[in-house]
Amino acid sequence: MIVIDSSQLTALRRKLEAVSKNAKRDMGRALSSTQRATATETTRAAAENYTAGARRIKAGTRVSKVNTNDLSFTITGLRKPIQLQEYKHRASRRKGVSAQVRKGESKAIPSAFKVGVGSFGGGGSKARIFQRARLSGGGQVGRLPIVVLFGPSVADMLTDKVTQDRIGAFALKKLAAEITRLTEAAFRG
Repeated sequence: MIVIDSSQLTALRRKLEAVSKNAKRDMGRALSSTQRATATETTRAAAENYTAGARRIKAGTRVSKVNTNDLSFTITGLRKPIQLQEYKHRASRRKGVSAQVRKGESKAIPSAFKVGVGSFGGGGSKARIFQRARLSGGGQVGRLPIVVLFGPSVADMLTDKVTQDRIGAFALKKLAAEITRLTEAAFRG
């Protein structure tokens, strides 16, 4: 036999009113928590396939504010390409530069070379990877012009279907866990 008195029903009604009154606030909190975790997961997912550092990938990612009206946020990768020296590479005088942009895929660039930026009159000691450009008409590679070599941008890294699926699944799982946690906390009082 179950007996429920009026004080218990009144307390339950008050809890349900408080939960419904704070639902928008709690949903905003759940989205904010999901946004922060998804931004971190985006960096991890991109760094899993590419040899650029996670700090460099994070610097090329922008996260929008949470929009509580349509319950959304946006994570965007910047289109500015990352210079090749940010990726795993090896330089030698005889063989040029060998770079590994994607993990497991290495490419040799025989006419490329690595030089400190200070050698060109600019300040700083950070080395950059350059390549002698072929002159029009073909033939040998001349001394000038030289160009800086770049790898893919963060936006290019994030266009991979496997990476997008991983990030989407993570975001949905995290949001469901956050909503459950906040709902349970609201019922506990």
